[in-house]
Amino acid sequence: MVERVPASMVERLARAADAFAEHGFESARIEDIAKATGIPRATLYYHFRSKENVLGFLLQSMLDETTAAVEAAVASKAKAPVRLRRVIEAHLAVMAANPATARLLVGNLTGAGALTDMAAAIKSSFSDPASRLLAEGIDDGSFRAVDIERTTSALFGAVVVAGLRELVVAEGLDVAAVTSAVVALVLDGLAKPRGARR
Repeated sequence: MVERVPASMVERLARAADAFAEHGFESARIEDIAKATGIPRATLYYHFRSKENVLGFLLQSMLDETTAAVEAAVASKAKAPVRLRRVIEAHLAVMAANPATARLLVGNLTGAGALTDMAAAIKSSFSDPASRLLAEGIDDGSFRAVDIERTTSALFGAVVVAGLRELVVAEGLDVAAVTSAVVALVLDGLAKPRGARR
């Protein structure tokens, strides 16, 4: 269980991902996290029982950022294809702003909490708003009819894998370039064939 974390600690806790990256999740100790974040060990133990709780906090923080960014992109009044591009760009921007956390969390999903809890968090942060957007696009004729749940999962996978590839291989994430690549693939696949009826 994680106690409420003071706002003054939240930004510094993001540096815990660097400690995990440097030492490896299994080898990293609370002392390493304390050194990387500048937060005293006793204070960390007051708020977190273990390094797994710290990892879970990092995941939740990133998912909270993703939720806010994706919901803002979906809520605009633009047409569905424009909003879908903004959703992809928003998710990638959160990954780019948290590169160590993004790399770390994918490599240590089981250490961050129960996979069912993670699936539920991803569903609410990305899949639910993206599903609503796909449904709107199908209804207004912007997109062809698709299995929304599977398409949303494929979209999430495309965004995350393309973003992680950039973070790992290119050691940086060009949000605009990756967004364009994913959008070209997705929108070409979702677009109704020319001349097709609603």
